[in-house]
Amino acid sequence: MGAGDHAAEGTSTPSGSQTLDRGLKLLELLATEDRDMTVAELAASLGMHRQAVYRLLTTLRAHRLAAEGSSGRYRLGLGVIQLARRANPHLRRAVLPHLRTLAEELGVTAQCVVAEGDDAVVLAVVEPSDAVFHLSQRSGARHALDQGASGIAIMLSRDPHPRDSEAVITARSRGYAISRGTLTPGALGIAVPLYDAEGHSMDVSLGIVSMIDLDVDRTAKRLTAAADQITASEL
Repeated sequence: MGAGDHAAEGTSTPSGSQTLDRGLKLLELLATEDRDMTVAELAASLGMHRQAVYRLLTTLRAHRLAAEGSSGRYRLGLGVIQLARRANPHLRRAVLPHLRTLAEELGVTAQCVVAEGDDAVVLAVVEPSDAVFHLSQRSGARHALDQGASGIAIMLSRDPHPRDSEAVITARSRGYAISRGTLTPGALGIAVPLYDAEGHSMDVSLGIVSMIDLDVDRTAKRLTAAADQITASEL
């Protein structure tokens, strides 16, 4: 580690975690920016020495977490997608007990949905065991992210964007999303986003789909409580 590294790091981060902390911040920056960035741009944004940024990029590229584009610019690597896919089984195990409870307690189909590009993909689903009317759903089903409560719940958890639809803006103001007949005629969808322990969006939603009318506000509060329990379980 060179003198430039020490100057950029300061003294607030405990010794031994500085490189990891800076590498994660670099990944977050690459994920946030909707463009390829030069080493100089990355260094300026992070307040780090260019040589330190270059060394971090070399390591991240070796693990396919960063990729070099044209003219010495860098972007997020495809290895990040592979890591996300490997995390899905853990997420599925974490949410399934809560989905079962919601399905039986409310007599509805309960599901966990994740964002994949511009699509919302059903990661896990549980149908009620004794309800006469319920919607059959399957894991792996997908639809456009901006359609249906589950996708809108994911979008409301993200930072506001000028192109946000009225549905997303309305959902963000109340903290949950509702859809009626958007994907399935006669179906009511209610969903809330999942956040990590630090309050960051996970691009995941927890929701229900019902063929009978429900108390929307009460159901949303029940979903929020379940989402909070999942976050508290150190997901």
